[in-house]
Amino acid sequence: MVDDGWSVSPEQVSVVLQNVDVAGEPLGQAVKDAQALAERRSDLIVTGRTTLAEAWDDFLEVRALVPGKAITAVSNAAAAVVEGVLAITAGDEVMAQEWRAGHPELFENAMERG
Repeated sequence: MVDDGWSVSPEQVSVVLQNVDVAGEPLGQAVKDAQALAERRSDLIVTGRTTLAEAWDDFLEVRALVPGKAITAVSNAAAAVVEGVLAITAGDEVMAQEWRAGHPELFENAMERG
């Protein structure tokens, strides 16, 4: 068996993903803040003048989607990590089963000795 020092530990991956979740909390707050700021448009209308409110709309139109896009990117990356770990783990199990099936004498001898 070749040991190249590379392996995947599902437990360690879980810890990393939990840390990503915690680190992502500010993004969720940023989305809420952007929504709250968008709702304050009426505060910018003074004596019927809407220039500030329109400028605010233009500003938010460009920037309001950024936190949501960042959350989507992080979420997609985390989902890909989970899928990768599941695939690697499942592949390891299949390879181990195939190898054991191809070498039954090793396990029979071990059981006879044990």
